[in-house]
Amino acid sequence: MEQLNLDDIGLTDRTQYNATVANFNQIQRTVNGNTDDIKSELNSKANLNDFKNEIKRLDDKTDALNEDWKARLKRVTLGSDEETIENVVTKILIEKGVI
Repeated sequence: MEQLNLDDIGLTDRTQYNATVANFNQIQRTVNGNTDDIKSELNSKANLNDFKNEIKRLDDKTDALNEDWKARLKRVTLGSDEETIENVVTKILIEKGVI
């Protein structure tokens, strides 16, 4: 952190100047001491945000898969799902010994 020049703000009384310098030094030590904690908390929040984004992505993917399955179930129920029809016909032909 950059050192402040208190001469520019007009502290002419030496006692007041020394007290102000001591206060600023205390503030500077506190800020510097908390920097690692602040960085750690920010990293933790960033990781949590990444996790939330991944959950959202997986939820969206699950919703899309769910819609695909609903559509396929509807086609199977109506008898218009080509893959299912092909599998059933092949099974019947194998059972009858045709293939």
